[in-house]
Amino acid sequence: MASSKTSSAAMAALVAAIFLAAVLPCRASSLATVDEPAKYNKPSTAPAPSPPPPVQPVIVVQGVIYCKSCRLRGYNSGMDASPLPNATASLVCYGDEESKYRVLNQTSTATDKNGYFLVMVYDVDMFDRHSCRLYLRSSPTRLCAKPFIPSNAKLGLTLVRDQSTTVLPRGARGVFHAKTALMYAPATAGKCPPY
Repeated sequence: MASSKTSSAAMAALVAAIFLAAVLPCRASSLATVDEPAKYNKPSTAPAPSPPPPVQPVIVVQGVIYCKSCRLRGYNSGMDASPLPNATASLVCYGDEESKYRVLNQTSTATDKNGYFLVMVYDVDMFDRHSCRLYLRSSPTRLCAKPFIPSNAKLGLTLVRDQSTTVLPRGARGVFHAKTALMYAPATAGKCPPY
């Protein structure tokens, strides 16, 4: 009986030893894998902000186009003209010998309800206000499509720097406008557009 208790105790001790041998290495390795990545983690830092994208330089040319002698919306009695919406102008700049006699020809945005148009010139090397001219390009109606200012469609208006713009838009090298408003007129008196 004592030997059976001894053999049972020995058996229990053997089972406990096998159990501990099987469990302990497994727990130690699982703890090591949990702790191991923490060893190699560096303190987290925010990424450095990327520099802002470069701003493309631009020249802004603006102006207005009117319909002479027509009493439309926004009529200006001092000029005897009304803003002409949806008309366009052309900006033409003639290059010099350095630019190999290139020509820059850009169409403006269509005029808004106030007759205002805009041309954005990204080829700033081609822009020289002394060699650039604004021309009438298109009228939205045949009832007011006769060139009035300038009276000859082949003549353009010279540009001046806009001194009233104290704060330029980002990237703008300058803002320019024609010396006067561009104007169309009715081909025959009294035939004004209906709008």
